[in-house]
Amino acid sequence: MSIRAIAAFAGLGLLVAACNQPAPPVPAEPTPVADQPATFPTPDAFANAVNYECEGGGVVDVVYNSGNGVVARLDGGGTETLPMNPDSQTGMEFKNATTTLQTDGSSVAWKSGATTKICMIKTRELPAPRVDGVVRMLGEADAGASVEMKLGEKISVALVGVPTAGYVWSVSTPPAFIRATDGPGGATSTAQFTPGFAGGSHWEVVIIEAAAAGEGEITLAQRRPWETTAEPDASTFKFKLKVT
Repeated sequence: MSIRAIAAFAGLGLLVAACNQPAPPVPAEPTPVADQPATFPTPDAFANAVNYECEGGGVVDVVYNSGNGVVARLDGGGTETLPMNPDSQTGMEFKNATTTLQTDGSSVAWKSGATTKICMIKTRELPAPRVDGVVRMLGEADAGASVEMKLGEKISVALVGVPTAGYVWSVSTPPAFIRATDGPGGATSTAQFTPGFAGGSHWEVVIIEAAAAGEGEITLAQRRPWETTAEPDASTFKFKLKVT
């Protein structure tokens, strides 16, 4: 409050001088997101779309956008931009002038012209997020491995955690010859992109940079950060690292 008061006092003279100036134009109200043309998905976003297999054949791919709308396609055809229909009386519905998609997350009903499809979700597992600039990516299968890297290089370690329950992966007592930072996270399954999905496991990535020459065992522990060290780790991941 004191900083704001000082700023207001200092600007009083300027405010008086500005009283005779014409008021600046009022900016236009932003268009609601649901009414704007969709800017998603990115060109490769359908690689992570939620897929639904249809009765009688066919596949509907859907990319959800935080409840504001979806983009979807039938059998790999043209992309349909479908804003949410807030007036729907039949559950969650997205529609444009020609196509309607209704969903409860686990299934969809696709209607476009004379075509009607009822489809059920087909969940796909998703790979760990990739990190640019690392010389090697480690995963669960690399537990106990021996890794060599040069000064200044980075590696990443991708493990599955349950951050929604408070359990996160981090380097336990990192040695002085490395620097460890949090990397990207991500869903482990396309089901996690459906509306209303909660909980579940997620990818967690830790980036390790070689800060000095050294050698030793690196331990990543999965635990709740607020718990004391007396609490046992939920899980650990160890590997040997040599920096030259």
